[in-house]
Parts: sequence; C-alpha cells; structure tokens
Amino acid sequence: MQEAPPPLPPDEPVLRAAVAMFLRVGWIDARALAAEAGIGRATLYRRYGDRDRLIGEAIWAIATTEFAQIYPRSRGQGADKVADLVHAMLSTSAQLPAMRRFVAEHPDTALRVMTSRDGVIQDRIVETVSRLIQSEIGEPDDIDAPTLAYAVVRVAESFYYRELLTGQPTDISAATTIIRRLLR
Repeated sequence: MQEAPPPLPPDEPVLRAAVAMFLRVGWIDARALAAEAGIGRATLYRRYGDRDRLIGEAIWAIATTEFAQIYPRSRGQGADKVADLVHAMLSTSAQLPAMRRFVAEHPDTALRVMTSRDGVIQDRIVETVSRLIQSEIGEPDDIDAPTLAYAVVRVAESFYYRELLTGQPTDISAATTIIRRLLR
C-alpha cells in the first residue's frame, strides 16, 4: 500500500488558492491555479504532485474546517455521537455546491480522489474516524479501531456515492443507521 503524502499546511498559498478555486467551480484547473499562485505549471506539479492530490488536499482542508465547526455541536455519546458526526459530515458535503458539481461532472475523478488508497483522503478519514471511535467508544474488544473505522468509512462512502455506483439515490440516513448499529 502506497503511503499517502503528508498534508499540505492549511496556510500554504497554493493550497489556499486551490481551496478557493474548488469552492468556486468544483474543480481545479492546474494552469489557472499556477497562474493565480504566480508559479509555473511545472513548478506546481513538482511541488504539489498531480491534480488529484491538489483536489484531495483542497477537499481535506474544507472537510477539516467543517469538522471543526460540526464537532462541538454533535449530540449523544459513544456510537450515537460517532454516527451523528458521520451523518453531519456527509450531509455537509452533500449540500456543498462545489462538491455536488465535482461528483456530478467528474465522477471517476471524485471516486478516485475520495476513495482510493492512493489518494490523500481515504487514509486521513479512516484515521480520523478511528480516533473518534477510540475517544467515544474505546478500543473494541474483538476488532481494532482502525479496521472498524475503515468499515464505517466504507459504509458511509457506499451510501454517499450510491447514485454513481448503482443509480439509486444517495441515502445518508441509511448509512447513519447502519453505522450506529455497527458501532454498538
């Protein structure tokens, strides 16, 4: 398994510009981003990798900002709190116009960036959910927290991307119910 690159610092100018561009149009145009950041495209790719990594880093920066706002408002304890947080993050993402546009217009890239083991998002989400499980529920007796977190994330993804995968509508509530049962 290829190790995910470390996150870019959130105050890094190119990442700030990438986040702003993604929020505006639901995509990152490398040529426009390089021009906006005042660097050449070759420099952009040399420093920051490919477009998928930049999109992943931009989405991760948005997600961590949203999570910091959602976490203090989360309800419940234990499995209920973890499920509520997952529900809130999925709902927030589903309501974000840039994210809806990204998934609708670039479905293959969206799935690759968000769910691939080679991307920057998957490992970070699993790690975050693993820490949530450990802090809210404790270390499970029969399975390690990272494995349980992986299952939680995959359930969440399967219902979030259900329309792309099966043609059926996204169903965040079903994902939340299953996650709550899985964690109890």
